[in-house]
Amino acid sequence: MKAPKLFIKPLIFMVVVFGMIAVVTSLTFSTRIKREMTREYESKALALARSVAESDISTILSRDAGSVQSRIDQYQAIAGVSYVLVADEQGEVLAHTFVPQVPDAVLRMVVETSAQHNQEEHIIRDVELGNQDYLHVTSPILTGIAGYVHIGMDMAVIRQNIQEAVVEQQVIMFILFGASVLLAFVFVLNISKPLTQLSEYAGRVAVKDFTNVPDIKSNDEVGQLAKAMHAMTGQISELVSNLEDRVKQKTHQLQEARDALKEKVEERTSELMRTNTQLKIEIAERKVIGDALRKAEKKYRAIFENAVEGIYQSSPSGRFQDTNPALARILGYKSPEDLMSSIYDIGTQMYVDPNRRKEFLRNFEDKDEIKNFVSKVRKRDGRIIWIAENVRKIVDKEGNLICYEGSIEDITMRKKAEDQLKRQAFHDPLTGLPNRALFLDHLRMAMERSRRRKHMFAVLYMDLDRFKVVNDSLGHDAGDELLRGVARVLESCGRSVDTIARFGGDEFAILQEEISAPKDAIAIARRILEGVRQPFNIGGNEVFTSASLGIVLKTDGYDRPEALLRDADTAMYRAKELGKSRFKVFNRKMHDQALQLMELETDLRRAVDLREFEVYYQPIVRLDTRKVCGFEALVRWRHPEHGIIGPVDFISLAEDTGLVYSIDNLVLEEACAQIKRWQTVLGVKSGSDLTININISGKHFGHSMLGGQVARALEDSGLGANSLNLEITESALMDNPAVAEEMLQQLKELGVSICIDDFGTGYSSLSYLQRFPIDVVKVDRSFVVDVESDADSQAIVRTVFSLGESLGLKIVAEGVETSGQLEFLENEGCEYVQGYFFYKPMTVGEVDKMLASGAGI
Repeated sequence: MKAPKLFIKPLIFMVVVFGMIAVVTSLTFSTRIKREMTREYESKALALARSVAESDISTILSRDAGSVQSRIDQYQAIAGVSYVLVADEQGEVLAHTFVPQVPDAVLRMVVETSAQHNQEEHIIRDVELGNQDYLHVTSPILTGIAGYVHIGMDMAVIRQNIQEAVVEQQVIMFILFGASVLLAFVFVLNISKPLTQLSEYAGRVAVKDFTNVPDIKSNDEVGQLAKAMHAMTGQISELVSNLEDRVKQKTHQLQEARDALKEKVEERTSELMRTNTQLKIEIAERKVIGDALRKAEKKYRAIFENAVEGIYQSSPSGRFQDTNPALARILGYKSPEDLMSSIYDIGTQMYVDPNRRKEFLRNFEDKDEIKNFVSKVRKRDGRIIWIAENVRKIVDKEGNLICYEGSIEDITMRKKAEDQLKRQAFHDPLTGLPNRALFLDHLRMAMERSRRRKHMFAVLYMDLDRFKVVNDSLGHDAGDELLRGVARVLESCGRSVDTIARFGGDEFAILQEEISAPKDAIAIARRILEGVRQPFNIGGNEVFTSASLGIVLKTDGYDRPEALLRDADTAMYRAKELGKSRFKVFNRKMHDQALQLMELETDLRRAVDLREFEVYYQPIVRLDTRKVCGFEALVRWRHPEHGIIGPVDFISLAEDTGLVYSIDNLVLEEACAQIKRWQTVLGVKSGSDLTININISGKHFGHSMLGGQVARALEDSGLGANSLNLEITESALMDNPAVAEEMLQQLKELGVSICIDDFGTGYSSLSYLQRFPIDVVKVDRSFVVDVESDADSQAIVRTVFSLGESLGLKIVAEGVETSGQLEFLENEGCEYVQGYFFYKPMTVGEVDKMLASGAGI
């Protein structure tokens, strides 16, 4: 049975009180037990000590250690006794129970106790021996005259006994506490049973259940309450029944009234909701329309007031009806009102050209709007600006014109920028002359005029000679100043109808129009050459330059201006080839040669990629033995269509296009490897017994790669450096002597020999023999070919031989083709020759056959 909540609190109170009593009682009795048992053990130890001290006095006084030992051994069996020790009055131990010896701490206490004479009272102390606690009791024998008895009680045993007694007491107390709680619970449960029954019956009465009245037969207040409730049950049941009937009746009446009212309310509510919904919709629509109108008005008013462009409405008669502040600012007025009051006729007061208003009105005759109507207008202060208008007509329902509505933008800055861009796009920024684009445009118009009528014109293409020298020596600023000076010379030589342009760099072009005969163009060309040759004062320095001109006089037959410029450029380059500082008139043969050269360049590039080059070897003969002592490597181009092409026909083009570096490197690698194979076949060890001469272009002296390429070719082939002779022309040394000297010194450090090819065909040759590290000189064939009959050639050859002998140089004569030439050379002491008289250039296979036959070696 569940106890009522009324008795739960008293029950808890009783449990708490009983618990506190039990805890306090347990703690009190535990403390007392511990104290009493401790006293008991102390008394026990003291009693044992006194027993020993009093019962064995005679034995101790006689110092019979054996009897004393036998006596104290008996005490060892007593519970709690750990050790017994007897000492005389001097502190000497007579007997003890320690095994095997007395601890030092006990001996110190024995000595300290003996030092205190006439001790009558016992001494109790706590002693720790070997991590164990002992109760040490000292009892004097005859007040210490006969000695002392020391007994030690084990505190662990004492504590264990005390703990067992305390636990036993607490267990008993816990059992009593539990029994008391159980009895209290049973008591409370018994008291609460009738109250619970009454509480349950009261709950049933609350739900109108008056049956099963609890039968409680007791003479206390609970019994009286049960009898009263039993008597009230009948009355309450009757009253409740009557009340329920009346409530049902009234409820029915109220239900009917509520249904009727509800029906009316729903009907009325529906009508009100429909009306309310319509009102909300109308209000919302009005609000949305009003907000939209206000926003639109605010938006367009803000756009109108804050627009950067001028916005206006004007009447057909030419008067402003409405304007925004931007238009007033554009036209120089303080406010729109000031603008509208000042301008009453747009056509005459605003437009610089009054006809623009008329054209404005004409545009609206066949269209409703016009865009980007550009005009010049006059501001209030008289300044002229450019404007662009976008305007539309505003008409009524019948189509009648109401006004014009549009916007105006100030495009003055844009027009200026366009003019500036046009000038920048069509003029050279350095000289101020027209550029290539503008020149081509003028040239195109001249060609069109020439087709329509007899209109003669000429095109001149000019390039400064050695302009790079000015840039490299005085700097680019000086070069720019020179270009500006040349531009002024050209302008002074030309006429007002001529177009003078700069194409970039040091290239200029002149379009001469309205000339009566070709001689007019040639006369202007002569004036230009003469003017350019005059000294220019640049930065305090007097600078001289010259120019090469190409002229196209026969201009009919051209379809494109670019073709005219191309041919003028071709003629200019032909003038440079002929010696610079001159002009050359273009002819058709130049164009054909240019096409052939371009085709040859294309084939040459392909040939480098496909390695279409082959090395021929022409032997060099030693005259005293008539044996071959070396070869000159000669490159040949095996063209797939034209066959074998000699170096004279393509080397100059290879130098111009930069392909000569690849060709020379190919010959160098192949020739070094081939001569090494022949040396191996012949068993030649000394480089001077079989050498190879390889021609090197002068273009290499502008780059630093030659030394590395030679070293790599020697390393890859295994050829000794003393077997390699590099042939260099005089012109290569003359172009840049300082760079050439440095490059030759690098090659000499590799161990190779340097040979001057075509000696005597240049100038300053004697100074080069002394300045540069030259090992071999080859006399050009142009001198050898005439030595049989020409005294001048004989004198030149004798001089070269004499010079070579005095300088310790090796002399080789080229182009020996007859016995008479050979006889002269032998008579003059020539040691090495090369020519068709002995051998023509041979392929590798032909040289292999020669070596295999033993001929020549």
